[in-house]
Amino acid sequence: MKNVSQHLRTVLRRPRLRGFTLIEILVVVVILGIMSAVILPQLGTRDDLSAASAARTLMADLLYAQNRAITLQQYHYVVFDTTNKKYTIYTGTSGGPTTVIPHPLTNANYQQVFGVAPLTKVSFGTVSFDGQTTLGFDELGVPYSYSASTGKAVLNAGSVVVQCNANKMTLTIKPYSGEILIQ
Repeated sequence: MKNVSQHLRTVLRRPRLRGFTLIEILVVVVILGIMSAVILPQLGTRDDLSAASAARTLMADLLYAQNRAITLQQYHYVVFDTTNKKYTIYTGTSGGPTTVIPHPLTNANYQQVFGVAPLTKVSFGTVSFDGQTTLGFDELGVPYSYSASTGKAVLNAGSVVVQCNANKMTLTIKPYSGEILIQ
């Protein structure tokens, strides 16, 4: 009997553990519901990432054309077709583009099309290389604007805007050096 009374005293002296009330649990659930209603729709439409991915793809392709021009000591051209949301890389002469180069991985024509998977919502905003839509690189990697009617001219200003809905990224090609900046 003595042990039972000591045990009861010990039990009664212990602090009681308290759980959450139903109201507290409901408040947390409501807060999580509101947060998910605000955050989840934004995760599904990552247009900024699509625009950045397209800009990085274009930058890599421009650098590839420039480096290939230097390596092969041959003019290379990137011809933009904004209507069909694509660009194609050509070899050529100082007189202009002549032959589409093969893609190093697929051996198909080197062409990038926006508006199809994985860049389904991406398109060109503006493409301008001194008012032209063709960018050329000579044997030293110097950028040129090119027009079939006027020929090539050393690039003064060149930029390409890629966009995915309201998100835009601008690639700027610097004159003479051909340095490419993304903003």
